[in-house]
Amino acid sequence: MKRDVLALADLRQHTGKHPSKETLNHPDLIHMASGLDPFTRTRQAYLEAYRSLGIDLINRVPESDAPQPLAPGEVRDMGDGYREAYLGVYSTVARHVYPFASVEEFWDAEAPDPEYAQLRTPVPHRLDLREIRRKNELLGEVGLYYYMLYTTLFMWAVEYLGWEVFLMAAAMDPQGFDERFFQAVLPKSLAMVETLARADSPFVFCHDDLVDVRGPMFHPSWYEKYIFPRYAELWRPAKQRGKKVIFVADGNMNRFLEALRDTGVDGVMLENPATDFERILEVFGDGIVIGGIETGVLMHGSARQVRRHVLEVAERTRGVRGFVMSTPGGIHGNLPLENLKAYFDARVRTGHTPEGWQKCDTGGGGSGWKA
Repeated sequence: MKRDVLALADLRQHTGKHPSKETLNHPDLIHMASGLDPFTRTRQAYLEAYRSLGIDLINRVPESDAPQPLAPGEVRDMGDGYREAYLGVYSTVARHVYPFASVEEFWDAEAPDPEYAQLRTPVPHRLDLREIRRKNELLGEVGLYYYMLYTTLFMWAVEYLGWEVFLMAAAMDPQGFDERFFQAVLPKSLAMVETLARADSPFVFCHDDLVDVRGPMFHPSWYEKYIFPRYAELWRPAKQRGKKVIFVADGNMNRFLEALRDTGVDGVMLENPATDFERILEVFGDGIVIGGIETGVLMHGSARQVRRHVLEVAERTRGVRGFVMSTPGGIHGNLPLENLKAYFDARVRTGHTPEGWQKCDTGGGGSGWKA
């Protein structure tokens, strides 16, 4: 419930129920947990599923019915250089055409001036304080809605330029790239953090995929010069208002955990096992740690392995007051329903999900789902 999440802002508080966060996007699971059609009664189905499953840190609050989804494996061109593909109730979106076809074009053109609203990032909503307030009002005491700034700094370059042009330009002339790009987008992110800091929430979530599954893309000294000093600057508006900064990333972040903590980050939501969970607990165990559940186990393991994994994570985090159980990769339509049933049944035993969460059996699946 909302009070369980709010207690994370002061880890001396205890509410009894362990909080959890999930990106909920699996139509059969939503139906099973709510008893409602997730396409024709989307808002009510999500609300009831969050309540039944014990998900109380929430990043999607639908206000209208979801569109009919694509079929699994189907890809649709959206125009403006973006494509969408099936992922569950809501599609995933990826860019495939960028403003510059080569790094030479990037250097020869006028300095870019990207706008956040032009990017179709995986964050599904505008940054609007009225919208954030409205979504929290819709949730009531079920949980706390949070908005995540997707392009904190590094991801501006990824989303606007694409990996190839970004990596080549930033490696070719780091100082020139910083002057031409990072210094242009930094005030935009600072203004968005200032907006988020005014929201009625004790947390500010910021996302930057600084690494891939192997580790840093650049030499660590590059991040120490161009990224981490800016983070301390970006967090300042949130810190001045007493907010907790939660940093979100995929990939192997082992090399940068201490550096993140030094910038003032209060908690993390990092994909594991790409980032070692024991290292996360070592560095942030006295703060807020969101995660622990490996998407690969839910995808490829047996129901028995899923149950064992959940109980092992609960045991490893015993005594970590700021632990929030989560599957950082999200609960999307490609995960086996039987494993998800095992997952939430095991969460009942760990205190993250109420008993009797399953409201009905479910039938069908994918884009052809029918109650």
